[in-house]
Amino acid sequence: MKEQSYLEEDEITLKELILKVKEFFQEVLKNWLLVVLIMLPFVLYFFYQAYKMPITYTSELTFMMNDDEGGGLGALGGIAASFGLGGGGNSEFNLEKMLSLLKSRNIIQQGLFEKTEMEGKVDFFANHLIREYDFHKKWEESETLKGFTFKNDKVEEFSRSEYKALKSVYAKVIGSAKTLGILSSNINEDTGIMTLNIESTDEDLSIRLLNSLFKKLSAFYIDKTIEKQKQTYEITKNKADSLLGVMNYVQSRLLKIKDTQRNTTLNQYRSEEFKLERDYQISLIAYGEAIKNKEIADFSLKSKTPFIQSIDLPIPPLEPNKTLITYLKQIIIGGILGVFLAIAFIIGRKIYRDTMEEG
Repeated sequence: MKEQSYLEEDEITLKELILKVKEFFQEVLKNWLLVVLIMLPFVLYFFYQAYKMPITYTSELTFMMNDDEGGGLGALGGIAASFGLGGGGNSEFNLEKMLSLLKSRNIIQQGLFEKTEMEGKVDFFANHLIREYDFHKKWEESETLKGFTFKNDKVEEFSRSEYKALKSVYAKVIGSAKTLGILSSNINEDTGIMTLNIESTDEDLSIRLLNSLFKKLSAFYIDKTIEKQKQTYEITKNKADSLLGVMNYVQSRLLKIKDTQRNTTLNQYRSEEFKLERDYQISLIAYGEAIKNKEIADFSLKSKTPFIQSIDLPIPPLEPNKTLITYLKQIIIGGILGVFLAIAFIIGRKIYRDTMEEG
């Protein structure tokens, strides 16, 4: 009997809950006009936000790179390794490292100070960004930056005001703690394909700046990856060239001696000839070793050079990011938020009234 009593209490509680929900639902329906009136400002506000949102264009560039450093070099690779010229581990071809380099100030400023023609004006990308995003309006109250544009690309000789402007433009590209930058990147871990994007308010700027940054990144990464091997190759090449010069000089003197002493039969006059022949043989052996070392260094340099291959480069026309779907999305978000707040207000008001009446 006790168990049955509990069930009856549960049934009564559930019944009351269903009736209460029904009561709230009817209250909301009864005040549908109020729901519309509360929802309407939110819909209008979000529509206005979509209208005020600037039209942007997103360029996309995909690329991949080999991660095989010295693998499968065969016998010559083994010889190169014995000279300390072989490739290291695959960690040097780290994709994350490459994309971290992309957002470094070194790479970004190389791209920013490359010149391109836009709207009939040849100028640095940095100055095109300053005009496109109306930095001059933000700098109106600054005595040092009012009407500022970059005049040269010698960053190491910049003044404090030039560095300040550079930091502002750099933050626009990569973002800051408060705002997102126009540049973004990601890696597909499964395929190893990397994607770079630039979203700006100018179609040409999105395409050209992205291509410029990719070229700077590729060149810098390749140069730094093979820096040691390149130095080794230059040393062995210079050594081989030097020994070739010595060998040619000795050979030339030896031939001259033989020509001048062609009819000489006394051995005492041939001592210099023997000395030159000995020197020539020594230089010939040394040159052969130098050539071998040069070839090994050259092979190591080529085998370690990373191969960065673009897959899809951005091309015009780019689809604008603000479309009818953007407006609909903002309207739906505003409508849902407005309806939720309206229902909360109506139900809260009813609960308050019922509580006061019971009291």
